[in-house]
Amino acid sequence: MTDNNSDDDFFDANDTDYYTTDIQRDLMRTWNNFSRQQFGRTKLPVPMFDRSQISIWSILKQCIGKELSKITMPIVWNEPISFLQRFAENVLYSYLLDRADECTDPIMRMQYVAAFAVSSISSNIDRLSKPFNPLLGETYEFVQDDLPFRYMSEQVSHHPPVSAFTCESKDNGDRWRFYGSILPKAKFSVKNMEVNPKGLLTLELKRYNEIYTWETVTCTIHNIVVGRLWFEYHGTMEIINHSNKIKAILNFKPYSWSSKELHKVEGYIYDSQKRKVRGLYGYWTDSLYSIDIDRFEIFLKQQKKEIKNSSKYPQQQQTMNSSTATTNDIDNTDLDEELPEDDPSHEQLNLPPNSLTLWRIMPKLEYASQYYNFSLFTMALNQWTEEDKKTRPPLPPTDSRSRPDIRKMEEGDIDLAGQEKDRLEEKQRAARRAMEKRREEWQPRWFRLIRHPVTGQDVWVSNERYWQRNWANCPDIY
Repeated sequence: MTDNNSDDDFFDANDTDYYTTDIQRDLMRTWNNFSRQQFGRTKLPVPMFDRSQISIWSILKQCIGKELSKITMPIVWNEPISFLQRFAENVLYSYLLDRADECTDPIMRMQYVAAFAVSSISSNIDRLSKPFNPLLGETYEFVQDDLPFRYMSEQVSHHPPVSAFTCESKDNGDRWRFYGSILPKAKFSVKNMEVNPKGLLTLELKRYNEIYTWETVTCTIHNIVVGRLWFEYHGTMEIINHSNKIKAILNFKPYSWSSKELHKVEGYIYDSQKRKVRGLYGYWTDSLYSIDIDRFEIFLKQQKKEIKNSSKYPQQQQTMNSSTATTNDIDNTDLDEELPEDDPSHEQLNLPPNSLTLWRIMPKLEYASQYYNFSLFTMALNQWTEEDKKTRPPLPPTDSRSRPDIRKMEEGDIDLAGQEKDRLEEKQRAARRAMEKRREEWQPRWFRLIRHPVTGQDVWVSNERYWQRNWANCPDIY
């Protein structure tokens, strides 16, 4: 993607009013600024190590039927960030929430909320490494002067593992606030691993007194035993505006052998009378568009017709990648699933005229594969230099940047990183045993569990103390 200093390729404004046009131009300018921005360092201290001689099957065969939280994975399959840091990537495109806040039309607001929901998983493309499990009481914050949001999170429970977060506009959340919790559930089978990140996500748009909620969709990783790993998101995401009953229902389509389409998202916005008012279309790895409902229906019918008439893609047998797995007791031909061919540019969309581009992904780094497929934003998540310590507000001692195992891994010392990981986990177990002996229960420092007054569901919310930056009662977890 390149910046041609022109908005003409971003939308066709011939049939849109000036208000819509202004919003679209602002979106394009923001996207251009983000695509050029550096959030800190541009590389990790050392490239990732070679995993080609490691058999993933020898590791995963002991995991079949178990939940991810009950499995100790070798550190070689980790990436050097905590899950709390990885979830911070979900708010990168929060400028979409700023645009939603600027829209007086509730349908347009829903469009940008839906785009934000889709964008929140886009950082996961090609990310097949596992982040470090957060320790109980671990925290993470991300604040930059030139970014219009602030984010913080805390591991509020260990059994079950629950990560709570809050992200808000930098005016103390006066414009919008996005919060929730994640309880990752994962199970292994002989062929794949399914990850279901349970947890309700809530967005408040303060100007309009609106509450939106949704849950993210399931991720399935294929070929965990034989062949080349690949993954997809699939399922239905329902975004509800509880204030006016407007909904966006997005279908993350599973890969289809007939259409050969991968990562596709299709859906509709429904008004309070349950009528379809806008079509939503795109790819969670690339972009999302809003389309006039009548033109969208014609577009989908034409697509189905083309798919039905084209059976021109013969299935190609994938060659087993011997560096991925070796096994003597399983029939490889039954396990190896075809690796889909993905067109990352999606140049053949042929969208109807006047389709509005709601969101685009930031361009991928050319050297990303050498650094765990991190983006520029991800590269900065664990950065904390001596200059930062002098010029920025102090972090709590529980911040993920202080974890020695993650720090040693990104510096390339895998053996010491593994030793530190084992030490921290044993320290956590010892602390839990001591609390049980004293008959004490863990109390999170920065979040509290409440019954939401609008949705009626239990939700973790900030207790509004974190940004006071009083670290006197922080636990010693490292």
